Amino acid sequence: MGKTVTDSNEAFIDSLKIEDVPWGRLTTAYGRAGDLPEYLAILGGMEDREEMEDAFGEIADCIEHQGTLWHSTPFALIFLVRIYREAEKREGCDDADWLVEELEDLFFLIATCFHDYQELAEDEPLPLFADMLREEYLWPEDFSEEEEETLWAEGPYEGDLFASIYHYSYELVKEFDQEDDEMA
Repeated sequence: MGKTVTDSNEAFIDSLKIEDVPWGRLTTAYGRAGDLPEYLAILGGMEDREEMEDAFGEIADCIEHQGTLWHSTPFALIFLVRIYREAEKREGCDDADWLVEELEDLFFLIATCFHDYQELAEDEPLPLFADMLREEYLWPEDFSEEEEETLWAEGPYEGDLFASIYHYSYELVKEFDQEDDEMA
């Protein structure tokens, strides 16, 4: 991707606010991502280990399941990487140290999912990270349980969106990729 596209993606990632993401219209392994902002806030607060453990477990289970990444994954990772950076600054704080270790493991898992996907990948990712929020890729705001079941049966996404989910998730966590470190 060209420099302008890279710059646009970096600017999008750097400026994205949690409230700018239509979480309720993005998928997770278990439905919609509407609860992710609450869990991200708990992790970002780094105040109560038990709440942090619960929130981390919910996020990890939702954004990766059996090697599959979801539409919410790259967006959650933007905020998880930010939280990781803040936790690193609090070195020596037990809760922050715990969180750094857990996030590093999750980031490595995401990188592994990307490598597994790459072996089968046929489609190219969308050129811009923000393109994944185009209306055509978002689930409807309101629909019946029956309509939701139909969406799941058809598959939540495919093609360039599917490729983008893996590509941009990896772009966010590639510095934590132990497989790349071993090849270097």
